[in-house]
Amino acid sequence: MKEQHDSDYSFLQEKIKERPINRKKLIRTSLNTAVFAVVFGLVACFVFILLEPVIGRILNPPKEEPKQQIVLPAEEDEMLPEDMVQDEEELSEAQTPSETVTSEAPEAVELHVADYQKLYDKMRVIAYEAARSHVKVTAVREGTDWFQNRLESTNETSGMLVADNGVEILILCNQPTVAGASEIVVTFCNDYKANATLKKSDRNTGLAIVAVRLDEVNEKTKNEIKYARLGSSAATSIVGDLVIAIGSPLGYTDSLCYGMITSNRNPISMVDANYTLITTDIYGSRNASGMLVNTLGQVIGIIRQDYNAVEMRNQISAIGITELKRLIEDLSNERETPFLGLHVTDVTTEAQNSLGVPDGAFITEVVLMSPAMEHGLRKGDVITAMNGTAISSVVEYNAEMHNYAPQEEIRVTIMRQDVKGYQEMDIKVTLDLFE
Repeated sequence: MKEQHDSDYSFLQEKIKERPINRKKLIRTSLNTAVFAVVFGLVACFVFILLEPVIGRILNPPKEEPKQQIVLPAEEDEMLPEDMVQDEEELSEAQTPSETVTSEAPEAVELHVADYQKLYDKMRVIAYEAARSHVKVTAVREGTDWFQNRLESTNETSGMLVADNGVEILILCNQPTVAGASEIVVTFCNDYKANATLKKSDRNTGLAIVAVRLDEVNEKTKNEIKYARLGSSAATSIVGDLVIAIGSPLGYTDSLCYGMITSNRNPISMVDANYTLITTDIYGSRNASGMLVNTLGQVIGIIRQDYNAVEMRNQISAIGITELKRLIEDLSNERETPFLGLHVTDVTTEAQNSLGVPDGAFITEVVLMSPAMEHGLRKGDVITAMNGTAISSVVEYNAEMHNYAPQEEIRVTIMRQDVKGYQEMDIKVTLDLFE
């Protein structure tokens, strides 16, 4: 019976066989896996290379390189006319009985063309030495035309090597040329080129400091360049002195002109600052830029044609370096400039004697929406003190403003005229940032 039962279900018995291996499919799958693994690895490497600097900066932010504060050297002393005159006692003591005064005229000296050429040769040597502190600053701007075609334009101006702060070489140049540039290129005296960045600019004078990293300048160039030596533009004795215009006095790079100083007492009144214009008899370009250098090779002015009289547009003029020195230091050190909003001038002796105007800084204009206007300072007021420091001239006003910072509250002492005459008032003003 059992045997019959087993035979009835014999048709259900089956033999399990192993599935045959499809070698082609296995190879294809293995190859696909390997290819995907390689592609994934390459993508991962590419992403890592792109993101590594960003992640590195986040995890390890770069430490700011220490920069030295720029303090320009003092102007070299020069002998003023009054120092050249000895009093009668000194003269009498210096003379000995054996000394006699003769009225004989000096022997005539015959000069030749060669002598004239020698003088120019010496002037050229001075100019070439001073030109080591001159650079060409090229600003590149990009844009598109009506058809979306890419356009590129360049503008050039002269620059003066100011100093280095241990990290960057600092260069003074015209701000309008470099403002908004996509790229700034500096060409040194040996034609070496390096990229620069705009560091800080001054809206008043239109001057700016651009910086070139020291590690982007080769050693040969570092040895050939020279930082500018600053002279004095304030002494009246420089009127009539020989002067050399270097840079782009004719509108062309590395042009050179000789002439003489015709005046250096022309005031330029700006917001919260006053400068002096030096004029020369050099005929140049209305777009001139560069430096005025004396016969000692010292820079005495930065060429700017914006302040020339209408009838003297082509005469080379410059802002005196004496008044600019503090501004150059501030721009180099990226110091924020306080904003009060005043144009001031000195009170003349005639005004003091005939009109009874007190001694101080006379306000000639108050800038609209400035802290000075908001706090009640007016045209015609005379500033006599600031935070208790006496102010008797524009020079003292400029120096005192340099001691303050934006958002600082100061006390301005003024003399204001009313029906009873000039009355003293104290006005508290919160300074703003000069932008």
